[in-house]
Amino acid sequence: MVMRRKRVAAVIVVAVLCMAASAAAYFTTAGSGSGTAGLGSSRPVTIAAGSTPSTPLVPGGDGDVTARISNPNPYAVHVGSLALDASQGTDGFDASPPGCNLGDALAFTTQTNGGAGWEIPANGTLDLDLAGSLRMTTDASNACQGARFTVYLGAGP
Repeated sequence: MVMRRKRVAAVIVVAVLCMAASAAAYFTTAGSGSGTAGLGSSRPVTIAAGSTPSTPLVPGGDGDVTARISNPNPYAVHVGSLALDASQGTDGFDASPPGCNLGDALAFTTQTNGGAGWEIPANGTLDLDLAGSLRMTTDASNACQGARFTVYLGAGP
């Protein structure tokens, strides 16, 4: 019986040593490999006309421009500035009625929200009333009275 106990004890010791060796091998083994990750493509924000401006435009004065910025991305987007997009319309403007000759009658001041820009929420919109951003000279034609102006804006960094 003593011999049998020694054999059982020896088997237990060997089993414990095997488990210890396996554990040591598991925790000390180095590995390597490679992986790839992809970044989805970013879509640009869109800028559309907003609601009726709170301050109307008059010759020799400043008026407001309203805009709605839409972000189609699943993450927030920062817009640092809004500037006139002169590649659209007539140097960045359109007017209704068509008899309103814009010429040099309008000027838009680039907006930066005091240097802070704006955060457009993920898959969201932001409505802006850009106070005093549009100026009309006293040279505007009479046909521009009561006109509705479209101001094309582009988002900057």
